Amino acid sequence: MKAFMIILDQQVYLKYNFFYALQTHHSYWYLLLLSAVIDYVTTLQFMIHGSIAMEANMVVRFLAYEVGIFSGVMVGKSLQIFAVMAFCSLSKELSRPVLLLMILINCIAIYLNTSSSWG
Repeated sequence: MKAFMIILDQQVYLKYNFFYALQTHHSYWYLLLLSAVIDYVTTLQFMIHGSIAMEANMVVRFLAYEVGIFSGVMVGKSLQIFAVMAFCSLSKELSRPVLLLMILINCIAIYLNTSSSWG
């Protein structure tokens, strides 16, 4: 049984890369989870007091219409976390930039959700 994938004639050790990212960047993972939870809460607040139609993320908007606000936003956030895990598994060198990018995107979403609901 192979413990790696071959992508573009390169051996990619998915499990090793993922656990490397977990061990070396654990504070970024905590920040990612924290920002995802805060983004979830502010998105719910934004959708409940505003409208689902105003959601900028097309996937979250579709999921909110199809399965409901609470479940749709939760599935959207879960897909985001799984995507980060997949990208970190593909390359240990790019795990830190991917984590930082997703933390930044969540922080921007939190800002937009709170500023649009208050203003």
